[in-house]
Amino acid sequence: MCGCGQSLLCTGCGHAVNRRGFLQGAGAAAMAVLGGASVRGAESAGPPIRVALVFLSNSEGREIWPYPGFDCEARHAEVLGALRTGCPGIEFTPIVVRKADETSKALAVKDSVDGYLVYTVTLQWELTNSVVQIGTLGKPLLIVDEYLGGSGVFLVGSSQLCRQGGHAALVSTTKLDDLVVAASQFGCLKEPGMTPGLFAERCSSAYRRTFRPPSQFGTTEDRLSLAGISECVRRLGESRFVVVGAGPPGETREYLGAKSINVGFEELRELYDKVDPDEAAECGKKWRERADRVIDATPDWINKAGAVYLATTKLMKKHGAETVTMNCLGGFATGQLPAYPCLGFMQILDDGQQGVCEAMPDDSVSMIITRLLTGRPGYVSDPALDTSKNQIVYAHCMAMTKVFGPRGEASPFRIRTLHNLDPRGCCAQSFLPGGFMTTSFRTNVAQKAMVIHQAKAAGNLDSDRGCRTQLLGEVHGDIGKLFYQWDRFGWHRVTVYGDVKEPLTELANALGLEVVLEA
Repeated sequence: MCGCGQSLLCTGCGHAVNRRGFLQGAGAAAMAVLGGASVRGAESAGPPIRVALVFLSNSEGREIWPYPGFDCEARHAEVLGALRTGCPGIEFTPIVVRKADETSKALAVKDSVDGYLVYTVTLQWELTNSVVQIGTLGKPLLIVDEYLGGSGVFLVGSSQLCRQGGHAALVSTTKLDDLVVAASQFGCLKEPGMTPGLFAERCSSAYRRTFRPPSQFGTTEDRLSLAGISECVRRLGESRFVVVGAGPPGETREYLGAKSINVGFEELRELYDKVDPDEAAECGKKWRERADRVIDATPDWINKAGAVYLATTKLMKKHGAETVTMNCLGGFATGQLPAYPCLGFMQILDDGQQGVCEAMPDDSVSMIITRLLTGRPGYVSDPALDTSKNQIVYAHCMAMTKVFGPRGEASPFRIRTLHNLDPRGCCAQSFLPGGFMTTSFRTNVAQKAMVIHQAKAAGNLDSDRGCRTQLLGEVHGDIGKLFYQWDRFGWHRVTVYGDVKEPLTELANALGLEVVLEA
């Protein structure tokens, strides 16, 4: 840990720990833990309390967090070492679940353990149901996230379990000391009448005492001009967006009035093949000249991204749309998409339209709402929580640079490969301004609902974990409440600069949406 307690680089404190430094600290004794079947604390009266320590952990895939090739075993040892030292009298039996069909290993020990600690180390979506399966065993349960590691599995899986009536205490922090405080509550399992529900309450109460209290919320002045609610509703009904690479081509749908049309990759490819190579290279050159640095990404692939951008803008014009969302990861992995669209989406956002990741209609509608209401772009992200700092990090491999609209000042950015470290990939790592109030939300059109929370922008991480752009926000409200809506609204949130909770609520009401305040 650095002196500020942050395990990663934080622009607020200027301390950094690289991959090797992040994983060190457990020492030889902690590494030796992996050689045995369990970790046992100091002797206590009677038989020890036995806890299955289940690591959901596999770094073999490319589309994972923290990053491909993450040293899972070293992190397991560090966590085990901290628990061994901090939880005397509790015996932890480590079990590693690398894929869904290995969940049976964790389920099989049900009758020989008193409780479970599930630790989501890496982002393997197939393991989300493993969290729920273990949670339905009816044992005292603590679920823990590896920050910018297993965060999506943790947030979606644990909130799904809780919504189904399961009992679990949830921990998401960059400080292992906070985990030890929570895990030490397994010691209460010897008390008469202790139930999984009572354990979760006891554990959560102890963990909450580690939270950093919210600071006084002074924010930088932000002169924001808002459109009228009725005008937003009208213009939303006139909006069109293109969904590339998901759903039957030609199919149309309506989302809160906005119309979508599905387009196949072959239609985009036809436009791509007609792009002037010199014009694409000029796009690439302008991006490289604007960027503070180019890291790993090559000019050839940046130019190909320029060609995808030009083809995408022609596709939008062809269909009369100001918004496009694309199955980018799937399309590139299958060879249907000639280059990632991330740099082009940055340009589209900066120019006043919407480029939206991952073929997500709910994100697209939310992005359209953001622009109609504020004149500003939204930022789609995969969030993770750090209660030790009362912070949420909004991480994604694509972001705008002009957070205040096309006429606003541009933030610095770097051109990087994506989180998957694919040398053919290029995206923007944007360093977004701090000090301003932000509002994050997402629609769930199918359930006619909108979720909202707010945070003060607190600078950016520059970490090799997770996705490239990493906007930090100090949570405005109760960060402990932020654990529970992710199964209903999905992992993504759309963040806009501005204090717009009230007008968003008013707009949601006008659209007939339930409003859920999640913090």
